[in-house]
Amino acid sequence: MASVLLYLGGAIFVPGRAFRRLAKERRRFAEGFRVVFLVGILYTLSAAGLAVSGALIPAPVFLPLDAHNYYFFEIFFALPAFLLAWLAASATGTLVSLVFRGRGGFKAAAAPWAFAFAGPSFLMWLPHAVFSGFLLLGMSQQEFMSYTADPGFLQTAFLIYQGLAALLLAAGSVRAAAAGRSLRPVGALLTGLFAAAVFGGIIGLVIR
Repeated sequence: MASVLLYLGGAIFVPGRAFRRLAKERRRFAEGFRVVFLVGILYTLSAAGLAVSGALIPAPVFLPLDAHNYYFFEIFFALPAFLLAWLAASATGTLVSLVFRGRGGFKAAAAPWAFAFAGPSFLMWLPHAVFSGFLLLGMSQQEFMSYTADPGFLQTAFLIYQGLAALLLAAGSVRAAAAGRSLRPVGALLTGLFAAAVFGGIIGLVIR
């Protein structure tokens, strides 16, 4: 677990160095699996808190599930969704990289992508956890949502926070493509952005 947290911090603050070091790990795919599993568990726990507190979904629902019980269902599909998104994005990125003569196996590419995706996912989990925590402590959802629903400092700060997480996702994915598939800058940029879009698209559709 210590190595997972070390690489997770590195993926956020010094991705290039972290991914180069990860490439030398013999069990790098297992490390990648662990960090995505950890993120999925964190979202499962916060979804459980929201389900227990009776929270209603504050965003549009794309899955054919009852919005009033969405967080209850999310307890069961949060973890599989993150694992699926990681593997789908890594597989797609690996295929796209072939256009740019990418080299290396799937597992070698999936490992850095796991940490590139886990970093911003963890940052976006923090508001999810805070939302869950305050509702469990007795705050009403209407009161909590009012702090970011109305124009003002908190709404602006939250939008900037979300934007930085999205930027981190894109930048980390590009670095991961370069390290995991031995790509030159242009190939790494296009491959990384494509993989990030696949991961972000899947998670954005199902996680609330």
